[in-house]
Amino acid sequence: MCELLGLCFNKEVTVQLAFSGLKAGATDNPDGWGVGWYNEYGTQVIKEARPVDRSRLARSFMEDLGARSRIFVSHIRRATAGEAGYVNTHPFYRRFDNKTWVFAHNGTIDFDQLIFPTEEFIPIGTTDSERIFCHLLSWLKHHELHLADRNDFILLHEKLREINRLGELNLIFSDGTHLFAYHDKAGYVGLHFLLRQIPYKVVRLRGQYLTIDLAGLIDPDERGYLVASEPLSDENWVSFEPGQLLVFLEGNLIFMSKSG
Repeated sequence: MCELLGLCFNKEVTVQLAFSGLKAGATDNPDGWGVGWYNEYGTQVIKEARPVDRSRLARSFMEDLGARSRIFVSHIRRATAGEAGYVNTHPFYRRFDNKTWVFAHNGTIDFDQLIFPTEEFIPIGTTDSERIFCHLLSWLKHHELHLADRNDFILLHEKLREINRLGELNLIFSDGTHLFAYHDKAGYVGLHFLLRQIPYKVVRLRGQYLTIDLAGLIDPDERGYLVASEPLSDENWVSFEPGQLLVFLEGNLIFMSKSG
């Protein structure tokens, strides 16, 4: 299966610890990896259609780049719809509503049933995932929705449940301000979230045998949420309910739908 990762914090943070936990799933997801984030230069996306655990670019990202952002969207891929290749590697990104949206999907759907209410957003690659993304943006534009308040989030939840009828749907995406995360209505694979704030603990990261004292690594003023397909540490991760949408803003959980 593919794996998803999202972060939303109250201040700019690094993604290296979380990304190393995501990287532990590379054996089962050899067909690509990618990370999207937002900084003072705009939206940044780095991705590659090769195993993350054998990637020099991924090592450079982990060790040298030092990317910082309030929001990250990341993905490691096992190809099910669309061959392995750069254009089919997540996350995908598009401009809409004066924002750059970054999107990643886990699952497989019958995408032939997805239409585009407007023609502005057309897939470049051949994945069901990118088609979902373009369909969703086209729907938002057609209905003039900006995803800015609770009523918009309720409509988004209804739309995602509609798409979910076509197959398996786990999503993490962002407009640069909010982080959205949706879990498949049938509970396909998993999706979990974690509030990380003081007091920080000594934790064991997924795939590692050593423990790490977070208090020595993290600014005590940092507060925010991580979302992942698999828990990335031995902290108190919470499972999404099937069919549930969560929306995060500036390190806070601002909307939690009922389960689907």
